[in-house]
Amino acid sequence: MEAWPLFLMLLAINSTPAGAADEFVVTAPGQPIVAIVGRDVVLDCQLVPGKFLPDMELRWINVDLTYTTPVHMYKGGMDELTMQASAYQGRTQLFHDEINRGNLSLKLMNVQVSDRGQYKCFVATKVNQNEIKMSLRVAATGIHPRTEMKGYTGNGICVGCTSEGWFPEPQIQWKDGNGADVTVKPETTLQADSQGLYSIKSTIEVSRGNMNTYSCKVVNKDLNEFAQGSILISDSFFPQTSAWQIVFWILVLFVLAGLGLVYLLYHKMRQRIDNVKKSSGAMRIEELKEELEKQKLVAEEGYEKLRREKAEAVRAEKSELEKLKKKFEEESSTITANYKKLQTEFEQWRPLVKSEWDRMYSHAVVVRPDPNTANACLEVSSTAISAKTGAPSTVPDVPERFDSALYVLGMEGFMKGAHFWVVEVASKSYWDIGVVLETIQRKGMPNLSTSNGFWTFGRDGDAYTVSDKNHSSMSIETRPTKIAVFLDLGAGKLSFYDADTMFHLYTFNASFSGKVYPFFSPGWSQPGLIICPLNS
Repeated sequence: MEAWPLFLMLLAINSTPAGAADEFVVTAPGQPIVAIVGRDVVLDCQLVPGKFLPDMELRWINVDLTYTTPVHMYKGGMDELTMQASAYQGRTQLFHDEINRGNLSLKLMNVQVSDRGQYKCFVATKVNQNEIKMSLRVAATGIHPRTEMKGYTGNGICVGCTSEGWFPEPQIQWKDGNGADVTVKPETTLQADSQGLYSIKSTIEVSRGNMNTYSCKVVNKDLNEFAQGSILISDSFFPQTSAWQIVFWILVLFVLAGLGLVYLLYHKMRQRIDNVKKSSGAMRIEELKEELEKQKLVAEEGYEKLRREKAEAVRAEKSELEKLKKKFEEESSTITANYKKLQTEFEQWRPLVKSEWDRMYSHAVVVRPDPNTANACLEVSSTAISAKTGAPSTVPDVPERFDSALYVLGMEGFMKGAHFWVVEVASKSYWDIGVVLETIQRKGMPNLSTSNGFWTFGRDGDAYTVSDKNHSSMSIETRPTKIAVFLDLGAGKLSFYDADTMFHLYTFNASFSGKVYPFFSPGWSQPGLIICPLNS
């Protein structure tokens, strides 16, 4: 609501006679609220004047549902959820510490596609009532597109692109290696799953060219976000026709044409003989027989010539096949030798990799979560962090605590040196770990980005993401169950590894200014995060 109308509303309420003390209004932002599927969103609603009286009743209502099945209800100083709509059970929460000051906002957790629509913030007393409506829009950015060759089409290749988890319906763009738009006539299909999220499949036909790199870009216009996949197709994949094949088929066509010509001449000659029998004497018949014998001789000579040419073409084909077979065997032998060479080099370098891992491990530190920074919906111990079921814990509202996001920091911060720790993520689908600056935003919903002081690596469903400026995503074939974190402040590097295989996952290069703290976000899914004990 704009400042001037709000001022008039306050003036009207403050000038109300003493007998009308129950006069009040509720306010909310005028713009639609955009929520991300799977995350939390706050529907803002404020009471003016900012005092929630004991006889007041608060109902959050989805306009598409009835008044008697509210999204959330607060009455008599406590939540009243016996009539709550089943679709919202366990997913709503009020800010109880702020209700008496007029903050009636609703936190909707694990947003779903079906949550979109209009909502009412409705407040009533025995003598008065007031409400305000707001729109909730829902959006989701899908997983990294998968590109692949689908097959051959004439002289070209069919290239396909697939991605899931989008809402609303995404758009797709195809570009070649020069950045030119090749979205001319793609065959694109969209299909919604049981949660209402869209999967998109698109194919285009490409031909041999100077630039055989093609990318498909899937775009969510509501979020102004996209995901992109690409594929490089070597010239060797495109259909090729060798010279000997062309010669062979030309000779075959000549043979067939010659046989057709012989048959045509024979057929015409038979017709002429039949006509002569009907109209001429025996002498003419003899002349025709003699002519027929000559034509027969010519046809046999022509046929023999064509047969010899066909046999020569077959021999040439066999010779060419033998050459190709020999070339294939030579190339196969070369590839095998190169593979053995690379395998030998790998075994030579393995001790060096192990020594680097031992060096990092020598900087192992004990990391413990700081309860004073933990969100009220988290349960933390010295080694475990998980989302709390049921109502949030009652904790002091200290400046260092995260009040909206499921975040917690390590108890000790670092300003110099190298530090190594390991976190068990098991089979969790949603989590983030890393380091943050001491000065990061603690209240509200901070954006995980290096520009905001967050250097994190995590899992978002099927994809793994990093908190760079593009929120880049990556696909990891073997999902790690333990993540090793190595912070080298002197070198300005933060690296993440698969702790079981020592496989490098990602490295940030950054100039850390000030003290940095370990960071953990377990998400709402179970089980929680486990900080593994190490021998420092």
